[in-house]
Amino acid sequence: MEGLQNVYYALGEMAYAVAKSDGSVNAEERKKIHDIVMQETAGHNVDFDVAEIIFHILKKDDIDTKTTYDWAMNEFRKNKEFLTRDMVIDFIAVAEKVAVASNSYTRNEKSIVNQFRKEISELVGL
Repeated sequence: MEGLQNVYYALGEMAYAVAKSDGSVNAEERKKIHDIVMQETAGHNVDFDVAEIIFHILKKDDIDTKTTYDWAMNEFRKNKEFLTRDMVIDFIAVAEKVAVASNSYTRNEKSIVNQFRKEISELVGL
């Protein structure tokens, strides 16, 4: 994968980590995650299939939240030259929408979203 694809793969991992932070991710939540990511990234001019990346992530084995979060942030850091301020704003919106997609917003979800907001914003100087 190339740098920009790695950024979107990391976004999918982060969305999964947020959804997983309240316990598990069921089939309905997987669909919501996919729809949220696709909606928030629809205006991004990319030449690869973001939907395929997200589906690949959601089919992965049951990986714990911390491992998934850490992997995603590592990829964002390694590929930060591909991140723009607008992308970061959209990515934060993805995390927030995923967190509330299951009609609750748990303390764990708030914590991971706030941590993500802080860490990814620092990468682009927001």
